[in-house]
Amino acid sequence: MCGIIGYIGFRNASEILLEGLKRLEYRGYDSCGIGIINLVDSNNILVKKNIGKVKEVSESENFEEFCSNTGIGHSRWATHGGITKENSHPHTDCKNEICVVHNGIISNYKDLKSKLIKKDHIFKSETDTEVIPHLIEEELNELKELIKLKKDTPNYNYSKEEYIDCVKKAFAKIEGTYAVVIINKNFPDTLIGLRNESPMVVGFGKDNLEYFIGSDVSAFLKYTNKALPLEDGDMIIIDKINENKENNKEHNSYNFEVFNLKNNCLKVDISKNILNLDWDIENAEKKGYEHFMLKEIMEEPEIIKNSMKISQEEIQKLANLIDDCDKIYIIAMGTSLHAGMIAEYWFSKLGKLVIPCDSSEFLIKGIIDEKTLVVGITQSGETYDTIKAIKYAKSKGAKTASLVNVIGSTATRESDVTIMIGSGLEISVCATKTFMSQLVILYRLFIEYGKLTNKDMSVYEQELKKIPEYISKTIAHKEVIKRISENLTASNYLFISKGINLANAYEGALKFKEITYLHAEGMSSGFLKHGTISLIDENMDTLALIPPTKSPLLNSVLANVEEIKARGGKVIAVGPEKVDIEADTLIEVPDLIEEVSPFVYAPACQLLAYYKALAMGRDVDKPRGLAKSVTVE
Repeated sequence: MCGIIGYIGFRNASEILLEGLKRLEYRGYDSCGIGIINLVDSNNILVKKNIGKVKEVSESENFEEFCSNTGIGHSRWATHGGITKENSHPHTDCKNEICVVHNGIISNYKDLKSKLIKKDHIFKSETDTEVIPHLIEEELNELKELIKLKKDTPNYNYSKEEYIDCVKKAFAKIEGTYAVVIINKNFPDTLIGLRNESPMVVGFGKDNLEYFIGSDVSAFLKYTNKALPLEDGDMIIIDKINENKENNKEHNSYNFEVFNLKNNCLKVDISKNILNLDWDIENAEKKGYEHFMLKEIMEEPEIIKNSMKISQEEIQKLANLIDDCDKIYIIAMGTSLHAGMIAEYWFSKLGKLVIPCDSSEFLIKGIIDEKTLVVGITQSGETYDTIKAIKYAKSKGAKTASLVNVIGSTATRESDVTIMIGSGLEISVCATKTFMSQLVILYRLFIEYGKLTNKDMSVYEQELKKIPEYISKTIAHKEVIKRISENLTASNYLFISKGINLANAYEGALKFKEITYLHAEGMSSGFLKHGTISLIDENMDTLALIPPTKSPLLNSVLANVEEIKARGGKVIAVGPEKVDIEADTLIEVPDLIEEVSPFVYAPACQLLAYYKALAMGRDVDKPRGLAKSVTVE
């Protein structure tokens, strides 16, 4: 999980790369670096990199002082090799002619590296990525030897076409997942990108004067909203085509072509796939909030309104698929899986069995045939395990659908039906507003399926309109939640509930441990007596999600809370206003019908986690060891 950015055009590449890395830092922040073709030094490759966050490294390595119109950048989340300067990207070949950045995993890199070492290649890092420039270099070496034998030309300089052909040959030997951007000092006006099961998007500047390549559009959205998502096997070649002189200024103009390595063919009419995105770079600014996470929580009422307007036609289409199929799986990871668990309860009200499943386990236990529907939920549309599971389901004849936040992402191209969740950019690693948008889409799907099966859904339709107001009432208590969080002193936390908000107990625990680094786990309150209650002491606090007052589960959860209190445990309750409960403190939420209650319990838990992490001095938006888009297994 890493962030990549490439640029070719008329601006100073170093500035563009630094801007892109800052916006991609949520994808990885162990280390970072840039590689440019230095125009003032015989087109030599210049690499600057180090461990640390983008701001720290850019300042210590003076990223912006170098002059170039072509370059690549990378922010790393370590998968192969420790967090060291040597393992930071970019990586180069022995001659320092070829420079690459990479997101993904080269699964056969050990075998490739061993063969390259036997051919006298010298490696400087422990990474899988470094085999890429050396492999291209070796293909060029073999080409030179062949030319030398045929033409007796000892100092043969390979052409651009031969270089591109050697890149293709090198990647024919590579196995695994990758999004790779490559520059070559001998061809300073050429930028190459390749993608296989790792996200890559191309941005188009005005009048073909500049091009961008990024892990996602946030890398270049400040400069253009025209983007082309690449598909698996695609290799894009961006190249200078001419030089125009206007008003005594010289501008390089560029063109591109996309070659698919899997199909071994040039893709025609590719320009028709270019998207005009409606995202604004202002969405990526904090707007006065201390952290993106808080900003994104506070945006939830408005974001919900956006999600309520998402295409009714697509939701109806998916409701029909649910009705037509015998087995329905919702596959997802992390927060998205918790959204699927809530949907399971909604559909059970209508007598429809919907099975939420961890995407990484689906290939092991999924039972699939032509009457199976698999719905993948993935914020980025690039979550590796979920994409893999969707592809597997398709190969077995299942119908597929996806709920995503990124138009043109892999999940959208692999699914029979796609529904955008409408959250806009989410920068904080912790998913907050995207979770709420996922819930809205699933709730609307629940309503449509009920209407399709002749159920009276009028109550649920009326409540849908009120959800933004309910959320606003909850987050209005943020100062109270802040004070409560600052008084939490335990080092271990249980999040408990029953029924539809059990999934919110799981989600609350996930948010809490993600950013506080304290141990937290969610479970059914009924499960406490089967072992966990023995852990209750002064170091174990309990966060109890109390069902609405009209819920048949209310008394059961209240009894479980009393059991904790009887053992000296501290209980922080999240529940309906004026509920009679023996808790140490209560975070009040609106008293709603049970089916709608997840929309208010979730933001309360999000704020609790945020303010506790803030009190502990944690890096709230970029928690250690985590990345926004999980594109590796």
